[in-house]
Amino acid sequence: MKRILTIAVALLMTLQISAQRGGEPNWISIAGKVGVGNSILLSEQIKDDGNITQNYLSPSFSIGGRLGVVFVDKIGVSVEYLSSTYSNKYEVKVPLVNKNFDSNLKFKTGDLLILARYTGEYGFYAEIGPKLTSVKEVQYSIEDNPNGVTFKDINIPINGTLGNIDLTNSFNGKFTSIVFGLGYAIVNADRVQVSLGARMAYCSKNIIKQVDGLQNTGFSKYMTMEMKPLSAQITLDINYHFARFGSATCGKQKIIFFK
Repeated sequence: MKRILTIAVALLMTLQISAQRGGEPNWISIAGKVGVGNSILLSEQIKDDGNITQNYLSPSFSIGGRLGVVFVDKIGVSVEYLSSTYSNKYEVKVPLVNKNFDSNLKFKTGDLLILARYTGEYGFYAEIGPKLTSVKEVQYSIEDNPNGVTFKDINIPINGTLGNIDLTNSFNGKFTSIVFGLGYAIVNADRVQVSLGARMAYCSKNIIKQVDGLQNTGFSKYMTMEMKPLSAQITLDINYHFARFGSATCGKQKIIFFK
C-alpha cells in the first residue's frame, strides 16, 4: 500500500507540473474496454508442494468502461471500472489413495482503476496506477474427478465425493494491486481511437482472510497459507473524445462538447 501511495503522489506531482507549464486539461473521453488473459495466485506453499500442480495459464476476463482526461502535453488521468473474472486451476494428487483430481478457484470481482497515462506521437501509450478490487464471489469447483476422490481420501471426515464450495468469506473482501500497461492505437482518427495493449496487475499482500475456510478443499492440510494475485491481459478499448476544456468569455473554464 505504501508503494502504491508513493506512486500516486508522484503521478499527482507530475500532473501539477504539467498544468503549471500550460498543460491544462484539453480532451475528455469515454471508452469501452475488454481484457482477456491469464491469472495466477502466487503461493509459496503450493509452489513447494509436490502433490499440487498449479496451472499458470488459468483464464481471466474483464469488461467495463473508462472516463479520461488527456492533457495538452500528452499526460492524462483516467478512471476505469471493470467487471472481472479471475481463476487458478490445480491438479491435486492424493498419495494416500494414489488418486488425483482437477480443481479451479474462481473469483468474480469489481475493479476500480485510477491510472495516469502518457500517450506518444504515434499512438503508443504507457499507464500506471492502483487497482482497487471488491470481491463479489469466490468459488472452489471440482472440474474433473475421474477416480472419485472423496473427502475422507484427503483426511476430511465427511461422507461423499469432493464437491464445489463457496469460499467468498475465506478471502478479503477488498484488496489493492499495482497496475502497469503498454499499448498502441491501431486506429487513430480525429476523435476515435481503437487501442490494443497489454496490462499486468499484482497484489503484494496475502488475500486469504481465514485459512480455516479452506478446510474442505485440496488446500486443507495447510495451517498457514498465502495467496497473492497476479494477472496479465491483452486489452482492447474503443476510445471516443467527446468534449474538451475551453475558456468562456468571462475567463472561466468550461466544457465544450463536440458536435
